[in-house]
Amino acid sequence: MLIKINTCLGQLALIFENEYQHKLNLTFLPKSYKIMNEITTTLNDFLVSTKSTAALILNGKGKLITSLNLDYGDSIAAMSAAILSMSEKFLIDLEKGSLKQLYLKSAEGVIVGNKISGSNFIVAFSKEGSNLALLMRSTEEVSVELSKNSLLK
Repeated sequence: MLIKINTCLGQLALIFENEYQHKLNLTFLPKSYKIMNEITTTLNDFLVSTKSTAALILNGKGKLITSLNLDYGDSIAAMSAAILSMSEKFLIDLEKGSLKQLYLKSAEGVIVGNKISGSNFIVAFSKEGSNLALLMRSTEEVSVELSKNSLLK
């Protein structure tokens, strides 16, 4: 009986997807939802390709835009914004230009923050055994890709 119910539900889902999803996407889903979906997909692809454990995107005021695989993303975004802001001011005071990328190393892994555009940042978390050069380069590349998104300009 359970198999029959699952089969029926699966068939209904296919019918719904084929017949109504296109109409719903055009009619009911706001443009911002589609943009956030693109951002989340890009972030997920980044996690898979770099084997990072988690990532988040935040604005310069510490507001979380999106995160993957993080508990307490809002708190981590606020703390990350404080670190990034202080680092930015430090570089400006030393007349070394503006902050582009920040690397932190701990006993349990690495954290790489990269400016996307304006005051938006991506922060990636990875275990120590990962390839640091790949992570840093990939973080910069995904930042360029994300900067083309209208929500992050």
